[in-house]
Amino acid sequence: MGVSPVLAQMGQSEGPSGGMGQGGRSVGGMGQEMGQGMRNGYGFDQYDNRFAGFGSMIFEEVCNNSGIPVETALSDIGLPEDMDTQLTILEVEEQYGISGQEIASYMVTNMQQMPTSLNARQQLLMRQHAVQTVRGMGMGRGMYFMRQGRFAYGNYTTFGFDAGSGEVSNFAVGGDLIFDSVTVSDFAFEEEQVTGAIALYEGADSRILIHDNPMGTMQVMSFADKTIVFDLAEDVKAKVDTELSDDLEGALIVKITKNNFEGYLTVFKNHLASGADTEPLEGLDVEVSDDRVTVNLVNNSVVMFRASHMEPALMQTGYIYGSHVAYMHQVLNREIARGRVGAELSLRAGGDNASVVNYTSMGVHVRERNRDRIVLGVESDLPEGRVITVNVDNETINLSNPDRLRLRFNGEVIEKAESIDELFTGGNRPLCYLVQENETVTMAVYIPEFSEHEIVIDLEPEAGEEEAREESGGEGATESEGESKPTPAFEFGLSVAVLASAYGLKRRR
Repeated sequence: MGVSPVLAQMGQSEGPSGGMGQGGRSVGGMGQEMGQGMRNGYGFDQYDNRFAGFGSMIFEEVCNNSGIPVETALSDIGLPEDMDTQLTILEVEEQYGISGQEIASYMVTNMQQMPTSLNARQQLLMRQHAVQTVRGMGMGRGMYFMRQGRFAYGNYTTFGFDAGSGEVSNFAVGGDLIFDSVTVSDFAFEEEQVTGAIALYEGADSRILIHDNPMGTMQVMSFADKTIVFDLAEDVKAKVDTELSDDLEGALIVKITKNNFEGYLTVFKNHLASGADTEPLEGLDVEVSDDRVTVNLVNNSVVMFRASHMEPALMQTGYIYGSHVAYMHQVLNREIARGRVGAELSLRAGGDNASVVNYTSMGVHVRERNRDRIVLGVESDLPEGRVITVNVDNETINLSNPDRLRLRFNGEVIEKAESIDELFTGGNRPLCYLVQENETVTMAVYIPEFSEHEIVIDLEPEAGEEEAREESGGEGATESEGESKPTPAFEFGLSVAVLASAYGLKRRR
């Protein structure tokens, strides 16, 4: 099978500086200086005394202490399978260019037994420390995956993928483990592409899409009868949400919780699959046990994990969702299953990548973005209206005074709704709903009909600003509502994610 044009385009992305090369070799950033300078624990001995004197420990001993098979660690880190495992960590660093800091971070992220002396928050802090270390000690901004061996480390989403078995392992959101493993029956791996904020794994008759976004979105799409098994991580609970599921025809929703964290597994029709019609699918099923969720999919169906988002720095165990935020995500998951949400766009930390998750046939692209202005283009051939969501943080657009946020649709200010439910009642006028939470804002926009439209997100001028602009001859005034000049690097990063999402939801055979 040849490589698709989308995969070819994805392969052109170079990614942020400070990233990992193939086989886990460092590309600038975490070099030998760090290993030599932090021999005693690499910052992790404050949590776990097994890391005391880490640099002088032999590789095999480190693996045994972490409960990770030596062969697995060698493969994941990108070391030769015939390497002498009696080498110390610093000797490995010197001979193979893999820093002790990287090895320590890998062990923390994947260790099978966390110390009993740590509470849940301390364990989370330790893992988050490790994930951010592997991503380059803070180098690179926004959302993107860094690869090391079979693992992909994002700012929000972290996981491993085994091509031989088609298994996703150690799936974490915000540094907190949610699934020990996700397995797809008879996956029959064919190809993969990990670039920017998206990871795509193609099987013979199924595929997996994982996004580095605040929702930690993972979609498993099926083009034949498949069984998907989600093995829950420690302290994770799952329960069928009968209230949400009862409102749906031919779709099921399972609520996933851990401490204060919550997300949803939604099983529904693939609304972008070729030949999809309005009739509900038959044969979709979910079984929940104490530590496992088993999902039965059929042709043109999908199971999606989607978290109720939060920033990694907040840590799930120290955070409680506001009631309006929790309700908004319940509604969005329900309406995604119904096919009434077109797409979700996430922008973070001024980075060049963005995450676009498509649920229906809709194109979304960024025409312009600066500190106080985002211009989106949306287009579709859908006969009925859809809702799109845009999630941004304070580093993407100035949220110091969220009341100043203004959304315009084809040049006209969009009326604000009082409730997220209002956006799904239909109608012939655009409508928006905004929720602010911890220096982030989620904006949902109802688009009543489609062709090509422009949505502008900017800040309403403060008192006196308009007069000052007029007196200065209009300098600094908002540009006309025509085609705006894009930021090339940002639009390229976004277009990759858009194409990958659209590609992933269309049957190639």
